[in-house]
Amino acid sequence: MASRSTQAGAQLVGVVLVIGLVLLILKWMLITAAILVVPFGIWWVWDHGRSSRSAKAVRDRESAARRRRLELESRATVDAAGGCGWCGSRIAHWDGRGTLVSPLDYHRADIEELLRAESAR
Repeated sequence: MASRSTQAGAQLVGVVLVIGLVLLILKWMLITAAILVVPFGIWWVWDHGRSSRSAKAVRDRESAARRRRLELESRATVDAAGGCGWCGSRIAHWDGRGTLVSPLDYHRADIEELLRAESAR
């Protein structure tokens, strides 16, 4: 009879040890996850915010450059009096091959040069 109670006690101790080991492993995993999640979560939020701010700044610069390009290109048109809005010439613009071109095409190099000079500042 004593051996049966000893065997039951050994099984009970074994079950308690297994349950304790499982709880210990689970607790270790949760603590490790918490230790890793907190710093990496903070890093992710900071990095995401920084990249969002830098992307917004790039979009703003590109938008300003696009608006400036459109403003300059809008000047290179034929005005109401029939002259060039860029240089004021009343004579039509001709390219090197003798083909009539629009003021925008004729002054394209001037516009690009002005934009490069402004972006260098």
